[in-house]
Amino acid sequence: MSLYSILPLISSIACFLLGILIFLKRKGSRANIIFSLECMSITLWFLGYALMYSSVSYKEAFQYTKIVYVGVIFIPIFFYHFTSLFLNMKERKYIIYLVGFIFIVFLFTTNYLVEGLHKYYWGYQTKAGFLHSCFLFFLFYLSIVSLIRLLKELKKVKKKSPIRYNQIKYILVGTSIGWFGSFADFLPNYGINYYPLGGICITTCVAIIVYSIIRFRAMNINIAITRAGIFVFVYTAVLAIPFIVGGIIGPHLFSKMANWWIIPVLIGVILASAGPFIYMRLQRKFESRLRAKEFKSHEALRRLSHNMLRFTDLHVLLKLMVHYLVKVMALRFAAIYLFDRQSGRYLLSSAWYSGEKIELPQEFEAGGSLAEQLNIKKLPIVTEELALYAPKAVTPQIKKLFPELSGLRINTVIPSFLRNSLIGFLILSDRRHNTPFTQEDLNLLMVLSNEAALAIENAQFHQKEVSQLVEKSKREALADMAPGASHQFNNRLASISSSVELLLFKLETFNAGKRSEEDAKALLEDAKSTLELIGDEVYKGKEITSAILKRAKAKVDFQKFNLTSLIENAYKLVMISRSRSGLDKARELKFNIVSLNQVPEIFASEALLQDVFYNLIDNSYDAIQDRAKVLDKEDPSFHGEINVALEADSQVIVARVSDNGIGLTKDNHRKLFTPYFTTKATSNKGSGLGLCIIRDFIEMHKGTVVCESEYGKGTTFIIKLPLKKENQDGR
Repeated sequence: MSLYSILPLISSIACFLLGILIFLKRKGSRANIIFSLECMSITLWFLGYALMYSSVSYKEAFQYTKIVYVGVIFIPIFFYHFTSLFLNMKERKYIIYLVGFIFIVFLFTTNYLVEGLHKYYWGYQTKAGFLHSCFLFFLFYLSIVSLIRLLKELKKVKKKSPIRYNQIKYILVGTSIGWFGSFADFLPNYGINYYPLGGICITTCVAIIVYSIIRFRAMNINIAITRAGIFVFVYTAVLAIPFIVGGIIGPHLFSKMANWWIIPVLIGVILASAGPFIYMRLQRKFESRLRAKEFKSHEALRRLSHNMLRFTDLHVLLKLMVHYLVKVMALRFAAIYLFDRQSGRYLLSSAWYSGEKIELPQEFEAGGSLAEQLNIKKLPIVTEELALYAPKAVTPQIKKLFPELSGLRINTVIPSFLRNSLIGFLILSDRRHNTPFTQEDLNLLMVLSNEAALAIENAQFHQKEVSQLVEKSKREALADMAPGASHQFNNRLASISSSVELLLFKLETFNAGKRSEEDAKALLEDAKSTLELIGDEVYKGKEITSAILKRAKAKVDFQKFNLTSLIENAYKLVMISRSRSGLDKARELKFNIVSLNQVPEIFASEALLQDVFYNLIDNSYDAIQDRAKVLDKEDPSFHGEINVALEADSQVIVARVSDNGIGLTKDNHRKLFTPYFTTKATSNKGSGLGLCIIRDFIEMHKGTVVCESEYGKGTTFIIKLPLKKENQDGR
């Protein structure tokens, strides 16, 4: 075989394999079948040339021209037919096939199409007959009509269908490269001494179109051209350099060295071995420049994927995800749906919009078409891909799913599986610049979704633990309050009962006939003061009930509320729980709340902050009791004080909870927030988890808590909480 026949032989093998690939991809697709026939025609063309260039006799080479032109004649016909099918154009195509068969008849019966052969340095080449120019016109006409149709469709779908737009763009670019190479290859037929390099262009063209047809989410066309260009450059060099070297040194070494050809062969082997590495290096270098922005967004998605497990607040995690995706991927909106066991549906858990707000459904049925398709595919669902086969779909789910998703302007749905169970899915709009998601985008989103499943499970588990902890704290607090509340209610009832009995006794013993008007007035005044006393006692009972109910009904969910009212209620609850302990120095303490400026409502968890301030005030009460016992003999006039100072600016609210209790030693101050550490004398006075949990609750609000204390003088806890809602929910 001639060295010059290697290039067309490689091109024929490549096109044959690409044709088989596209045929096997979708056997029932007419467009795929016709394009596979196009590939077979190109295979015949280059195979015929490979055989011609290797022929040693004119007669043998001339026989191979039949193979060449059988392929060449049907290339424009099959391409025209393919574009008609691809663009869903219904028209009669038998005329172009009839013209093709007429050219075949002339090829086998006359020399009007191929007159003879030219002899060039690379081998024999066909010589154009007088009908050859008619064939070129036929080829040119079909090519131009096909390109115009593709351009019109490209303009039509530019904003409607990014995937379709990308496909057509690929076919146009590939076809332009292919036609340029094929027309240039006809120059030697007219006596121009030019070695045909069209095989490189045609193979590149076929590869680009095959990629576009097989892969709905084609890569950026600039990347595809760059890769193809680098490939052509590297492997042309790999093939050409040995020939050039052989041509230069051959004449000089032929007479001196019998095996001189070993040198160019050895160079070819070395270059062929180094070719893949050179190609990959150049590809990375050029793509890093072309895809700098894309690589940056991918890196941002990877960082998000790696950091998600750090979040223990489910609400914050979900908001962060949708916000990040909209920002990084330039989406119009993103939303997350999670499975709810109670309702048996996938509920809208978080959404973020950029610009116009889309009315997304609040839920999807677990047995609906979307969930079923996700469970079957276990891969992303792209709405535009559904459009390609939804009209011919066999299953009713797919027929129903496409209008459902397209009506909501949903571009892609990414499933999230945990232990083979669909726990939720991520819904994404199209991009603001109308570019489709690449396969690499979808792969990264699937990784992100799987990482999110673990992060969501972790956050749900943590949230469950927090809820249980809050519930336990609530029950314990209510249990602590029960004796005190009972004691205070008994005091109220005893006071009301004795007052009522005394008033009744006075009324029963009052003889209106024997008493003066002044006695009657005195009785009425007495009755009035008794009723006022009863009213006061009823109001105090109502306050006790109200304080307990507020504690019982406090919500873990984030909402707006007044922090001053919450602290006042926490103090009432402490006093209710402490009322059973009897009269001592600590009960005489003073409690003050001072607002240093206007304090707005805070967006936070009422239940968690109720626990925080209840525990801090309760601890202050203990510290004051301890100091009262120590200083009882030294300073009998000691009165305990708990002061809460509130201050706010545009960003944070600061609460300082101070007492004049016993304070902390330096060693105890150092261990203060350590789990299971307690300064309380007995285990029934504290578990040692209180301050550790307080810190966790504050950090869940993205706040901070610090303690300042001096033994014998008192303690101050300084709590800083963000005011703005976006600091809590990630928006």
